[in-house]
Amino acid sequence: MANIDDAIQSYTNFRGYIGDMPTNETEYDALEVCPPNTVVWDTEVAAKPTWTEIQAKLKELNDAEADVKANKVSAYRKLSMTDAEINAIDPTLLGE
Repeated sequence: MANIDDAIQSYTNFRGYIGDMPTNETEYDALEVCPPNTVVWDTEVAAKPTWTEIQAKLKELNDAEADVKANKVSAYRKLSMTDAEINAIDPTLLGE
């Protein structure tokens, strides 16, 4: 599953930060610039996303990943594959 860093890095105006992955809005707002960058977000390209937007992006990424997995399982089921066969191909599809 995707994490907050995946959501943050999906924005084209993200430049980089150092330190731990933020877990809340306060930590997100306090991200430290990663040299040689001079900013975490290039606001000339686009506005810095809000924490709420980051959370929505994370949900979008996880939903998309879940859809891909569901589609693969559906395709394997249409081929009359058993759980054991599906797990042999990709052990991440049937559970986490």
